Formats: sequence, C-alpha cells, structure tokens
Amino acid sequence: MKFCSTRGGVKGLSFQEALLCPGYASDGGLVVPEAIPRLSVDDIRSFAGLTYPEVVEKLLGYFVSVDELSPTEIHGLLDGCFERFRRPEVAVMTEVGTIHVLELWHGPTGSFKDLALTVTSCLVNYFLQKENKRGTVLVGTSGDTGSSAIQGTVGKERLSAVVLYPLGRVTRVQELQMTTVDSPNIVVCAAEGTSDEIDTVLRNVFTDAEFASKHMLLSFNSINVARVLVQIAHFFYGYLKVCPRADQEGVFYVPSGALGNIAAGYVACCMGLPVKLVACVNENDVFHRTLVTGELSLSKEVIHTYSSAMDIQVPYNFERLLFFMSHGKGEVVRGVMETFERVGSCIIPHDILEGNMVLSSTRADTEETLATMRRVWTEHRYALCPHTAVAMHAAALSHSHPAVTVVVATATPTKFGNASEMADVPLPNDPAISELFSRPERVLLLKKEDDWVQAVKLNIDELTKLHK
Repeated sequence: MKFCSTRGGVKGLSFQEALLCPGYASDGGLVVPEAIPRLSVDDIRSFAGLTYPEVVEKLLGYFVSVDELSPTEIHGLLDGCFERFRRPEVAVMTEVGTIHVLELWHGPTGSFKDLALTVTSCLVNYFLQKENKRGTVLVGTSGDTGSSAIQGTVGKERLSAVVLYPLGRVTRVQELQMTTVDSPNIVVCAAEGTSDEIDTVLRNVFTDAEFASKHMLLSFNSINVARVLVQIAHFFYGYLKVCPRADQEGVFYVPSGALGNIAAGYVACCMGLPVKLVACVNENDVFHRTLVTGELSLSKEVIHTYSSAMDIQVPYNFERLLFFMSHGKGEVVRGVMETFERVGSCIIPHDILEGNMVLSSTRADTEETLATMRRVWTEHRYALCPHTAVAMHAAALSHSHPAVTVVVATATPTKFGNASEMADVPLPNDPAISELFSRPERVLLLKKEDDWVQAVKLNIDELTKLHK
C-alpha cells in the first residue's frame, strides 16, 4: 500500500513516510491511501467476534505493507497498547432504548481520541527509534485531542509535544487534563482565540519546510493519516457487534467537528461495510450547509457551545472526504481547496455531491442538545456528553431505525459538568477528574496581540535543545 496527497502532487509514499509527514503534504494536501481495499462479505464477517484491539490490528494489515511492518510486528506494537483503558473491552456497546450506543471514551482521558492516539503514538515512536530520530508533536485542540496527545507522548523517549488550546473555549476539566501534566517534554499553550485561528498557526508552522524538517515536526491531530486509519475500526467493530452476519444495512450517527471520524467511516464504507453515515454538528454547521447547499463557506464567527470539540469552522478532513467522493481526482480537490483558501468560499462540483450515497448530515443547537441530554436521562437513566447528545438528537428525529442503528459516544459526560448541570443530569464522582483540581498547572499564555507562530517556534526550539 502506498499513500498520496489529496491534491495530486505527491504520490508513492510509504506508510512510514505518510505517518511521519509533517502535518500537510508538500503540495498543501492531506495524506490518504492511494487505493482503498474492497472486502467481500466473508472478509467483513471474519471481523465478528474479534476484540477491538484485534480489529485495529487486522485493519492495519490492509494498509501497511509487510516489508514495513509484518503482522507479527503490528501485533507486538499493539500488545498492551490499551492497558490503561478503564474497561477490558476497550470500546463498549450498550443499548439506550432501541438505539445502540458505542462508547469510545473509556481511555485515560475519557475521550474517543485516546483510541487512535494510543496506537498512533506507538507507531510513531517505533519508526523514530528505527531511524534513531526524535520528533516534536504539534497539536491544536478544541477540547479532547490535546490531553489525548499528551498522554500518548508522555513516556515516549523519542517524542516531545507542543499543544495549543483556545482559552475559555474548553471545559475546565479538559483544560486541567492538559495543564496539570508535569513532564519536561510537554509544553501547553493557552491562546486568546479560536480553534480555527490555532489551526492557521499550525498550518503556517508545518508548511515552513526547513523548520519542520529540522525539528521533525509531527501532527497528532486527525491531519495524521494514522488517526483516520485506526478510527476505521470504530465502524467495523461497532457494526459487527450488532450484526455479526453482516447481512443488514446500518447507520452510524457521528458527532462531527474536524470530520476525522466521518472520514474514517467513509473509508469503511468504501471497503464494503454496509453502513450509512450521518455527520452530526452543532451551531458551527459549515459542513452541514455544504452538503445541503453545495457551497463551502465560512460563517461570521465560531460559536462557543457546550460541545466544544465541534466548535470548528474549517473541518480540514472535508478535503479527504472530497478526495474520496471524487474517486481520487486530486486536481479537482486542489482547485476547490485553493479557491476556498483564497476567497473563503467555493462551490463543490455538482456531480461529486450527487454521487454521494452514504453520507448525510444534521444540525442541533444548544437548546436541542440540552433537551436531548435531559430526555435520555429521564427516560433511560443514561448520561450523555453534549457531543454525543448532538448525535442522539439526530437519531431520535429519524423516521425509521434500521436494526443496526449506532450512535457514536465520543466522550465521558463527567468532563462536561456545566452542560450536565444545565440539563439537570446528575453525574457520579470521578476520582480521576476530582484529583485534577488539586494539581499545580503549567501553561503558557498566548495573548491576542502576540506573534503565535514565533512563540510556537521558540518553544519547539527549546524542546529540541533540551533533548539533544
């Protein structure tokens, strides 16, 4: 298996080159597989009964050539990878009324990001050791990616990390999960701005080719193709938990921000998994409007909501979806995305959207989100995080529920006390979260008027000198 750029200017990358790519490909695109393997029904059925780690292991085998990582080596890397998860199943399927809920939040930070980043960090560390190199992870977070990336980096001898989050736009628990980590290879920055402003800074740093190469810059955001590849497992595992014979169509309702999970689900569909996808967004509904109107355009501002990880205007994995939906037409993707980057809006070719048969979207505002949290608790005594509530709201509005109807639960509700309080949902005490409030914090403030790019580069320089 080889990898390429969504914009067509880079081809023939090995898995190692794709994994260690400094954020964006050299032509400005995102890295994707050159081809997506198509599985037979029997192939899909062979995943039934496997544990979540076994599903990840088997799927990686389709995308990583044996001369880079043999099945034995993949197994060795993943063995023990999920030891810090709170449930032995790693991912847990439960029923809420007639709907199946796939809980992906039983990792060390209580977020679905723990699943892919646990694996991605192990893969990155392996290849850095192999090449006798060090890498610096640069991450922007709208909520959960930062703490998951930090947990994936701590203890990895070949990795350091610089993490940026938007000050006042994440929950206090999410913030403490980043700022209370005491490790010399971690720098956490609170920026007086939005997640989209942070993403612009990261893109500027990553696309400075000389600087990125000097410091071996890496991304643990879903810019990194390994994040997407690992997340394919969510859909195979979830579907076959409910339908082990793989003889019924299913639908997944997915809370969506940067669209990494949806991109992974789309790959699963292309591989032959018989499911449809619903991308569920909050008031920051750029992707929903794009599917409905055919125009990708910015809103006036990012709206701060209780589902903070979805408070994103520019969902960068849309570029991957565009590549997949256009059947790999890099020149089309390049034209669309360069127009969008230049003027802030663009028209998606009609034939691409018309040819999409598996992906749709819905929107829920704050009132609907809180009402869903309240209703599900009242009726089922089941607590939802606000992100999962956005997806549950969409599932509840559906006129018909296939036997395989899955809501993807992306975070533990205990991280979102304010939203739960507003929805009148009581939460149990979580000792791991309570303990955060007694720890000292280490955080660097990036003021609105500061040069964020320069500040990030200076901190990366310092980490490189420290670990030489």
